[in-house]
Amino acid sequence: MTQRARGTTAALLCGVLGCSSSPTPSAPAESTPVEVTARQTATPPGRLLFVRESEDRLTTALADTRSGEMPFAHGLTGSVFPGPTDPRGTHALLISTTGGPEGHREQLWLAPLDGGDAHALCPPAGSVRNPAWSRDGASVVFESDALSFRDLFRVPREGGTPARLTDAPHGSFEGRPSPDGAQVVFASSRDGNAELYMMNTDGATARRLTDHPTDDVRPRWSPAGDAIAWLTARDGAPRVWTMADDGTDMRPLRPMAKAVDLDLAWSPSGRHIAVVEQTGPHDVRIVVLDREGREHGVIDGPGVDEHPAWSPDGSWLAFTTSRAGNPDVWIATADGSQSRPVSASPAPEWLPRWQRPME
Repeated sequence: MTQRARGTTAALLCGVLGCSSSPTPSAPAESTPVEVTARQTATPPGRLLFVRESEDRLTTALADTRSGEMPFAHGLTGSVFPGPTDPRGTHALLISTTGGPEGHREQLWLAPLDGGDAHALCPPAGSVRNPAWSRDGASVVFESDALSFRDLFRVPREGGTPARLTDAPHGSFEGRPSPDGAQVVFASSRDGNAELYMMNTDGATARRLTDHPTDDVRPRWSPAGDAIAWLTARDGAPRVWTMADDGTDMRPLRPMAKAVDLDLAWSPSGRHIAVVEQTGPHDVRIVVLDREGREHGVIDGPGVDEHPAWSPDGSWLAFTTSRAGNPDVWIATADGSQSRPVSASPAPEWLPRWQRPME
């Protein structure tokens, strides 16, 4: 499996071209501009979930940013991918994929980070993807083909029967609850090409936010809920655009950018956005920008650097890199001046999820 194939699989299964970052319970302090301070030079304590490739399947591993590998047993079979970080810091949201007489099946699970069997959040289906937490960690919005081509559902963290939020023949995708819990922004092809919409958390009163012949995808709320960033090719190539929470003030994050933007992740304070940009056929890097598009840091090794995940304090980023050959999970200061690997395992590893401290 190639590095790019791994990235594509991760994007399909976990919405990590979102990989990005899930809503945070608070907005911790973060310097502007991004600077290397004493706080940053010391590796922050924390735990990282990531995919590890074995001979016959993909597993989810857990490592401490300072001490290395940690045990993580969840009792799931098949390949297992980490979803967005639990805002409460106690569990791992996982997606399992299995094959059998019924064909390919996917399912959402919640597993204690400190050990114990996972419990299912939804029934298995052909596709269960792009999960996103509510800010308080009480529920998860996800997309599934259980009842249609693809629609959005919401399920409490305890599990149960998911509530259907959308019913559109051409599909609804990538639902993201707003930080205040009142709205869900999502992409849908109900009117032709993919556009962005907003609805109440119960699925009522959906309204269209964007209207352009090119696709608008991967919406991401700022942590304060005052803005939405997304990917669109309306000015020629896929790039990050932003708009206000009511759909006004739409503009590119960087005017006249030459690179192709592949992914984005808001910093915990909402002051910065980590953008994955492709500058050549095999050159992918992570650029940290402020909300005016000014550059404050670059993570750029040989080959591919992708899947950015912010540390809870906003001073470091975890990411996948191919700079040593196989894809590996590394961490770097937000300005890119320092970087180091997380795991000593020779196995390919990718799709990091930085876990919040337990509350």
